[in-house]
Formats: sequence, structure tokens, C-alpha cells
Amino acid sequence: MKRRDALSLGAAVALLGAQVGGRTAWSASTPAAPKRWRIAYVESQSFINYAATLVHLIRGLHEAGAMGSLEGMPWQPEQVDTRVLWDWLARHGASGRIEFAADAHYSFQGMKGAELKAAADVIALRLRERRDIDLVLAMGTAAGKTLANGAHTTPVLVFSTSNAVKAGIVKAVSDSGRDHVWAHMDPLRYRRQLEIFHDIFQFRRLGIAYEDSTSGRTFAAVDDVEAVAGERGFQIVREPVTQLANAVSKDAFHSTLAGACARLAERADAMYFGVFPGIDPSRLAGIFAPLVARKIPVFAQQAPDDVRYGALMSVARADFGGIGRFGAGVMMRVLQGKQPRALSQVYENSANIILNLSVARAIGYRPSFEILQAADEVFEHVETAPRGAGSKP
Repeated sequence: MKRRDALSLGAAVALLGAQVGGRTAWSASTPAAPKRWRIAYVESQSFINYAATLVHLIRGLHEAGAMGSLEGMPWQPEQVDTRVLWDWLARHGASGRIEFAADAHYSFQGMKGAELKAAADVIALRLRERRDIDLVLAMGTAAGKTLANGAHTTPVLVFSTSNAVKAGIVKAVSDSGRDHVWAHMDPLRYRRQLEIFHDIFQFRRLGIAYEDSTSGRTFAAVDDVEAVAGERGFQIVREPVTQLANAVSKDAFHSTLAGACARLAERADAMYFGVFPGIDPSRLAGIFAPLVARKIPVFAQQAPDDVRYGALMSVARADFGGIGRFGAGVMMRVLQGKQPRALSQVYENSANIILNLSVARAIGYRPSFEILQAADEVFEHVETAPRGAGSKP
């Protein structure tokens, strides 16, 4: 795991000021600052990764001494609801000069096109005219794209995107391109997944299904698939689909995706399953059924839900603790006046192998002892019932 140029949490909190014995301690050299640094939150939609990232950012601040007690914080693993969490933070989470603004939780859930732009414009107007927010946490590609721009100058930190460079949120891995913008980057994440998948199965024809748009290619990591295919000599079998946000209906989206997987089962000998925001994971078993019937392994970008519900395996981040601590350090440096653009965006997550043994048996795959030993999470069965708060939206 890499934390280049990241200020240690201890050093950062020494700058920011920590709550000690019920009071806020500051050094005499603390620069002039607002009475409270007010934080806003914007998410593309309700999503398990966004909630987990937010919680671990808060925990990172707490570990550094920049937050009070987190006892009673309303969060549990696989939760997707961030509003209840934000409301709690607004009531209980203020500490020192940090305030989670009660009226500054925004979600673009279900929005697209003109509606999404109008909602983003309202936020940008607030940042530009009212200037009552000192830092914005943006979760997801849509939130990042609509806020990490020149419509305002409030610092924006973007988390949980498939690829912030490909999405046009930042200019490059090493440079956001705007002084007030920063986005977490793990540039080799999908290459690592593909290389591990190919090392295990040595497939000759890899199937992918994706929407042929900038966001669709990003969600499917098409550029990484093409690069690894060129290096390792396997063919790419492509099937066009429409992302849920652009589909006629949710049923039509799932039907189209199922059809794409059925056609890939006829033409490919492995599948790399990308990110489909809004997908109902409880329908994955049916969507993957033609692939399983033909003994074709499916590797899912998204974990653990996609593996729990029917994909064979994934390699995901071990947990959100690392990015939480890294992001908390970035937050504190920005609140002390450091330009977001000047801070490293790179944090490489450690690998976490996730495996579904029921799917392995169904396709005749017997994982080696080394694979089983390396697996951090193993599912014995394929789930088909929605998990409520733990499901994707």
C-alpha cells in the first residue's frame, strides 16, 4: 500500500487541532481559519462502497484525534444509506473546527440528463455564492464529474470512481489539473484483477459486456482489458449493453444484460463482469446461468456482492480502512490550506481474493490450496434473495 506525500495522521492532526480532554487544543501558530470548517457530501447514488468509504474517512479522522466519540454511529457492514449517517454526524460528529453541515448532504439518486445537471448547478451556486462550505466529499463518477470543475473554487475530494482520469474528473494520475480538485487513484487496480484471472484460467477468449460510451467503457475497464489482452495474447469478445441509467426500464436492463451473457456463453471461455450501477444483485444468478451451464468462469470487478450472488471470484480491496486513513490525512491537509492539486492522489489497495465455492463446483473448477489459502472471503452458496440494506440500489 502506498501513501506517497501523505502527511501522517499524527502530524496532520497536530496542524488541524485535536479534541483533548473535552477541549480543542491548538498551537499558537495555527493559521487564520473559519470558526468551523464545514463539510458537504455529494454522492452519485446510494451505494455500499460510498457508505463504507464515508464511514472509514470518519474513522480515520477519529483515529487521528480529530473527531469525538463515534459510539452510536448508525452504520453496519453492507449499508447503503448515507443520509442517516450524515444526519447523525451533523448532530454528534462536530469536533474542534470540523462540522458536517446538516443541510449539505446531496444525492443524485435516479437523476440523469437535465435533472442531474440542474441539481449539480444548485450545489455549484451554493459553493460559489454562499461560500458556506469549506470542503466537499464527492462519491462516485457522476458526483465527481459534476463538481470537480471550474464552476466554483471550493476544494473537492473525489472517492470511489472506476477511473477518475478516464471519466474526465482529473487530468492525470499525478495531476488533477485544477488547484481545488483531488481524486483517489488506484491506477493498476483492474490490470491486477485481469492478470490474476488470466494467471488462473489461461483463457483465450475473454467476454465483456459494456455500454459503448465514456462512462460505460470506464465501468467495464475496457482500456485495461485491451492493454492486458495485447500483452497476453487473448482475444476480446464484446457484447453491447445499455447501462441502467440509460435503459427504458430496470426490467429491460436486466433482460438485455442476461441476453448479452447468454451470447457470450456461446463465444467466450471466460467473462470479466464490470460495474453496472443500480443492478439488482439478486438477479445475477439467473443472468450468469448460461455461463455457468457451459463451465465458464466469471470474474466480477465489484465485490463482495457480485460473488455472493453468482460470480465465481473477484479481487477487491481488503477493506476500507486504508483508504479511510489516507483520505482523512488528505482532508486535514486541505483544511489547513494545502491545495488539493499539490497532494498525491495515489493509494493502492491491497488485494483481497473473494471466491464462491458453489459456483466453483458448478463449473468444475477446483481451486488450488494456494488460492484457498489466499482467499480472504469465501461463500459456500449462491444467494438469490435481496439483502435489504446490503444490496446495491
